[in-house]
Parts: sequence; C-alpha cells; structure tokens
Amino acid sequence: MSRSFLPAFVLVLAVSTVPLSVHAQSLTQCLLAHNQGLITPACAHLLGLSVPPSQPQTPPDNGGVHLKQTVTYQPLDNVFGQDSILGLRLGMTQADATSTMTSYCGKAPQVTNTYLSTTYKGVGVNTQYFPSTLTCQKGQDSLTVRLSIPVMGAVVTKIERSASFPMEASPHYADLQADIASKYGLHLQPMTRYGTPSGTAYAGPDGKVVTTQTGTTAEANEPLTYTTPHEMAYLSVTVIPVGENLSNVSGLRLTLEDLRAEEVMYAELFKQMNGSVDAKLSGSTVKAAL
Repeated sequence: MSRSFLPAFVLVLAVSTVPLSVHAQSLTQCLLAHNQGLITPACAHLLGLSVPPSQPQTPPDNGGVHLKQTVTYQPLDNVFGQDSILGLRLGMTQADATSTMTSYCGKAPQVTNTYLSTTYKGVGVNTQYFPSTLTCQKGQDSLTVRLSIPVMGAVVTKIERSASFPMEASPHYADLQADIASKYGLHLQPMTRYGTPSGTAYAGPDGKVVTTQTGTTAEANEPLTYTTPHEMAYLSVTVIPVGENLSNVSGLRLTLEDLRAEEVMYAELFKQMNGSVDAKLSGSTVKAAL
C-alpha cells in the first residue's frame, strides 16, 4: 500500500498464517483460526460448532475501531462495469460473489478475515476484523476476489483468475485469442518465442478505455504503478505457451480491478481511523502526577 498517499501514516495489513485446510486437525490450530474468524468444517466439528460451512463466518471482535459504511460503491460506466471473469463482476456483493464462486468451484470459497492498523499522532489504532478476500479452486483454476473495506460495505473491487492447463489437454492459442478479443476487446499479439502474449485495457480519469500490448497491474494509491495518471480501472490478460509449442496454452492470468473505488474507500478509512484518535485525545482528562 502506498506510503505516498498519506505520508504521516503507516498502514499494516494483518492476515492469518494459520493452516486452514481440512487437514488442520489440532486443537491449537483450530483455536487460533477461530480467533481470526476462520473456521473449516473439520475445526467446526472439533470445537463443537454447528454453523454450516456454507454460512459466512462473522469476524471476531478484536476491540478495534468499528468502521462504519459511509460511502457507496459507484458502478463504472464503461466496459469494466460490464466485464466479468467466470461470472464475477466488480461491485458484486459478498453474497453474490460467494454464490458465483460456489457454483463454479463446486464448493463455498474460503473467507479470509483481516484488520488494518496505523499510527496517527503517536497513537496506534486498529480496525475490527472484516472479510477481505474470497478464494476457491477448481482443479488448476483458481479465483481470488478482494472485498471492499467496511466503509464501503463488502463489495467486489478486484478479481483475479489464474489457470493452468495440462500439456496433453491444453487450449489452442488461436481459439483463446479470438475468445479474448470477442469478450474483452483485447487483441493479443501472435505467440512468439520472445515473450508471452499480454494485453491491458485501462480507463483514464475521463473514463476513456485504451488498450496496450503489455500486461500490467496497478495498486490503489500507488500512482507510479498506473498506466495513466488517475487511472480508474483496468483489465489485464496474460497467456503462457506450452514450452516450445506456440500453438497451445499452458496458463492464463486475468485481473480486473476498480482503482477508483479503492481510492475512495481508503480515503474514508483514514478519515474514520484518525477521527477515532482525535476523539480520544480531545476527551482525555488524564493529568500527570507531579
């Protein structure tokens, strides 16, 4: 996350490192996962919980600042507002994204909860835990969805797909090239030995969509990673050939992200976190003992 967005702040993302697969059978692992709001069916059984695995888990209360939804997601009025990756669209609710991912992967996505930390006026402040990502996998095809911070509810702001194909059953590049052009309007270059075909469609501050022949990704509040100043959104596609066989595809990567929405929510995030510190400092009646 950008240190240049608000130089006075250091924002820390805290995520779970606890194994969350169905093989996490130890009581210690399950208790740690439960404290972070991450429960597998195996752990639910071990801990005597009766919540169905398909039901979203409520993140625990860590005593942090309870962020309130004060901004609303504004749909993009260009192609990025209509584009989808396996049925996933920007601005989808967490419930709709969960349903779409469950339908494709054959099981409910894993929910990762996290919290954000910063220091303002010398005071450290945390947010509450909240759902930050949904992930699921179908064979060698994986999907990751990033959800907005609670100040904007829980809607999809970024979608990533990474798929690998076995060499003996790999798609023909010409077919995939045509499908990408038809669905996304991205015309990838012919496959060569000197690089992988890539393309990016991005929208500048005026909303106009431009395409390039390079695959790039951007990070919200990191202007140096943008293709153009004040970039609004982008779709990036990269295709990987099967070794020396340039007619077939071994891998595919797609990323669709709403940078405008993320800038808005991070600005509101800092406003609420800083406001909580100002309120504590202004209401303090502590006097030093002399």
